[in-house]
Amino acid sequence: MVFLFRDRSDINLLFLILLSVGLHFHNWIIPPMVIANASDGFLPYLLVNYITPLPPLALIILFQVIILSQAIRLNILMSKLKMYQQVSYLPGFTYIILTALFPYWDVISSGLVANSLVLWILVKLLRLYDQNQPKSLEFNIGLILGCSILLYSPIAILIPVVLFALTIIRPFKLSEWLVLLMGILLPFYFIFTFLYLTSGSQEFKQYLPRLDWKNPLIRPKLNIILTLILMGVQFIAGLYYWQDQQSRFIIQVRKYWGVLLLVLILALFQPIIFSAQALYASAIVLTPLACFISFAYSVPKRLFVPNILFWSAIAAIVYNHLG
Repeated sequence: MVFLFRDRSDINLLFLILLSVGLHFHNWIIPPMVIANASDGFLPYLLVNYITPLPPLALIILFQVIILSQAIRLNILMSKLKMYQQVSYLPGFTYIILTALFPYWDVISSGLVANSLVLWILVKLLRLYDQNQPKSLEFNIGLILGCSILLYSPIAILIPVVLFALTIIRPFKLSEWLVLLMGILLPFYFIFTFLYLTSGSQEFKQYLPRLDWKNPLIRPKLNIILTLILMGVQFIAGLYYWQDQQSRFIIQVRKYWGVLLLVLILALFQPIIFSAQALYASAIVLTPLACFISFAYSVPKRLFVPNILFWSAIAAIVYNHLG
């Protein structure tokens, strides 16, 4: 199965769709749930009020559209930036496997939908390297991030990401940092102004991210423990092959991978800092995690290791949903 996605042929788009439908076979038995905490922003409100009432078939189709659009967008981004030695469909392939592997990512959650916003921010952020006049792009990045936080407050975890990424990708200039911060704060300024003129400033607090430090893994079930171990093994394998490839990358691509590693590290803390949705909120880790695990599928010349990882993931998916 893995060898099919090592090719860059457009027929792999069809294979990607078939893979997604096959791995999420259980959705045709029990439609995906809609998970949202209304206090986390405008996006959960939309999910609760407009997506939850949809018929089962519409939920199934919507879920497939969400994950396939994100997987394809991620694949295009990785290919365009030449993040791998060989162009393939393996980033999208890995992304779809992860959505089916972990039960908390196999639902229509605010975190999963917000992953599209994370991808949008990354697309803009990784374009900063070769910009001669970057301030307009930096302002747009800040504005997108600020609006994304209003839509889904746990995305606030990306604020330090964009600030440090600016340091990694570009030489430090205070004016550029200030432009980026202005973009982040502008949506909140408009919200505060509107509330102050209409109903007073007290309601403004509900639009700020709420920190709630808790351990999301209290008494985890056996299937969750096994799935986390399997993902850990896949990530370690991907990290090993990623490190092996570092010397072959140009400086620009190394910086891009540094940004993705930073996104991954901070995103892992999101379920702890914003624990209202527990592990459902951790879906934003999907993008960087899929990028690194993809190395375990793409780098080995022999398919023994990739096939072992793939079929062990299939076994875990079947166990999680039919066991």
